[in-house]
Amino acid sequence: MKVLHVAETLKGGLETYLRIVARHQTTSPDISQVKFVLPGQVDWLGAENTHVVPTARKASALLGYAKSVRKIIEAERPAILHLHSSIAGGVVRAMALAGQVPRGVKIVYCSHGWAFDQTGPAYKNVAYRWIERLLSWRSDAIICISKHEIRIAEKFGILRCQCIPNGIDRMEPVQQGMPTSAAEPRKVLFVGRLDKQKGIDALLDAYARVRPNFKLIVVGDSVRKDLQLAQPEHVEFKGWLEKDALDAVYRACDATIVPSRWEGFGLVAVEAMARSKPVFASAVGGLVDIVEHGKSGRLFPLEQMDQTLRDIDGLSDAALRQMGQAGRQIFEEKFTSQRMNTAIVNLYKESVLR
Repeated sequence: MKVLHVAETLKGGLETYLRIVARHQTTSPDISQVKFVLPGQVDWLGAENTHVVPTARKASALLGYAKSVRKIIEAERPAILHLHSSIAGGVVRAMALAGQVPRGVKIVYCSHGWAFDQTGPAYKNVAYRWIERLLSWRSDAIICISKHEIRIAEKFGILRCQCIPNGIDRMEPVQQGMPTSAAEPRKVLFVGRLDKQKGIDALLDAYARVRPNFKLIVVGDSVRKDLQLAQPEHVEFKGWLEKDALDAVYRACDATIVPSRWEGFGLVAVEAMARSKPVFASAVGGLVDIVEHGKSGRLFPLEQMDQTLRDIDGLSDAALRQMGQAGRQIFEEKFTSQRMNTAIVNLYKESVLR
């Protein structure tokens, strides 16, 4: 079985997802060959497995992007065409509707977060819903990355959906050490883009108002530069970190906070749970399917951010450790990369046999 992945962009958790999938599928006995169409060469994939087609966000560039991808599909003739995110999924499935994808090629699509499930103009969200509904007719299978994604797909009549939650690699659990000393404040970690979706502005504003006793560590940086962010005392901005440095920051923190305004999944929550850290997350999107309120952390409405910061201050060290241990167990049961990769390959097999 030959598989061709198409991703028009590599941003945030999508690159992590593709890296994990690539490592599994390049060695899977069920897959004879796997190749990727990406916007650039990456260090986790060999040049022999990569077709580079630059990102095309402007309407004038989409025709050129479609033409290049069409040539690659015709040359590779994969059994499975796996499309990632709305632009690649929209362009290639529109080509398929127009008869420009060879017959017999099975199309698997993953939006990695529905475009219509975001804060934005109502007319755009309505348009995105109808486009996804129409294009679902030219999908042999659609992967939803959370139960939340499945729920809204069913609500709007999007067909052929199956839930395969994102997963990450297992790692050694954090060894629980001594409680934080009175002289050393707790550390609460935020990881993500510094933009409106991730809620970093709301978090920093609340931190400045509440002035909790814990130190806030912020990992990430701006992409669009469209927010004016508060700079409270006792906040440490680290920018983007490489894998080992990020792992060290996760392991050194006492809790994580994920104040997103919308999320198709919420990979940071899973990364924290894999390291036995409690997660305090906004009650939106896929986060409600990851964080078990009162068990592995807490879910909160964004308008109650101030109270959530006070709650973190008020919890005992033992309570935080207990939440972290529960989160690790949930990770093992639901969110490992092994579980995700097995489900994806099984879906390929089912699609080929139809």
